[in-house]
Amino acid sequence: MEKKLILKRVPLLSKIDDKQLEKIAEISHMKKYRKDEDIFSEGEVGDALYIVVSGVVKVFRRSSDGRVKTLALLAKGDFLGEMSILDKEIRSANVSAVEDTEMLVINRRDFEACLKSNPQISFNIMETLCARLREADSQIESLTFQNVSGRLVIALLDLAEKHGIQVEKGLKINMELTHQELAEMVGTAREVVSRILNDFRKTKCIEIEKHYITITDKEELKKVLY
Repeated sequence: MEKKLILKRVPLLSKIDDKQLEKIAEISHMKKYRKDEDIFSEGEVGDALYIVVSGVVKVFRRSSDGRVKTLALLAKGDFLGEMSILDKEIRSANVSAVEDTEMLVINRRDFEACLKSNPQISFNIMETLCARLREADSQIESLTFQNVSGRLVIALLDLAEKHGIQVEKGLKINMELTHQELAEMVGTAREVVSRILNDFRKTKCIEIEKHYITITDKEELKKVLY
């Protein structure tokens, strides 16, 4: 697909005129990543902005003892890497491909020039950063006040809101999710997540088929929350 058409569908650039989009397309390049391949790591110098064209990427932190906390799963149209470009600090998290993924990459110098000539991009970034800050606050609240079942419900509802598609049986989260990935999102062991998901299936709140989760009864699922 032509880079300009890809960029036009990205919310970050949705209000940019065609002439400016053409300029951004000229300075960007496509890059492919295989499943489980690292895109960048915490502590690296941030030298590029990444836009997800296809696939899914995981943003996560790793503790000194090897435990992983997933901060976000990003899909088509999402962008990442903007913080290090704006504040010129090192990367604050790790990012890897959950599945085969294609990204549009814009290097720091070119992106800074884009910001100067397109103030709207700066406003769009601020809106996204505010939304991510609110999401971080929600995660902290969830970890503080919810048990594991509640945290898992919040994670599923959030994924359904961002990546859900309406199907006959309910709202399907349109990305493959392993029990390990969900465990890393809610801060528990895979076996615990497997047990809770099985309980949700028994109460007919969700259905799972080939790592795809469909929320079949949202209101019943919400009853788990405090």
